[in-house]
Amino acid sequence: MIVAYIMAKIESAKAREILDKVRALDEVEEAHLIYGAYDLLIKCNFKTPEALSAFVVDTLRKVDGVKDTVTNVCAACD
Repeated sequence: MIVAYIMAKIESAKAREILDKVRALDEVEEAHLIYGAYDLLIKCNFKTPEALSAFVVDTLRKVDGVKDTVTNVCAACD
């Protein structure tokens, strides 16, 4: 199992709308608006690296208002 924390920069005027859209995605376990360099923190679980890549490239980055993403993959998941 691949556990990934994805941080996204989003359009601030649409923050709650984007949060709702992201939370509705099947792959998303948790999503939160945060303060700092990024606006949104998303936790997901994937079976393969390809599934993670497909989610970020083909799904998350296509959500209207998502401007940039950084993906962090857990090295150890206990």
